[in-house]
Amino acid sequence: MCHRAGFNEVDDHDVQDLLESHAEALSNDELIELDKASQEAEKEGDEEEPVRGLDIKTLRECLGGIEKL
Repeated sequence: MCHRAGFNEVDDHDVQDLLESHAEALSNDELIELDKASQEAEKEGDEEEPVRGLDIKTLRECLGGIEKL
């Protein structure tokens, strides 16, 4: 299955190691690293541009201009 997906260098042993690694408890250092990575990803998400919108006054003026046409 890995070979069909383009992972030609992956063998059964690699897959087994990966599956077993998910069953192991994480060390404190690994948990700290995961927390830092999560916080950094969250900060990157906060830097998105704010959504632009119209306030009621501007919308009223625009619609009023359309009605005059």
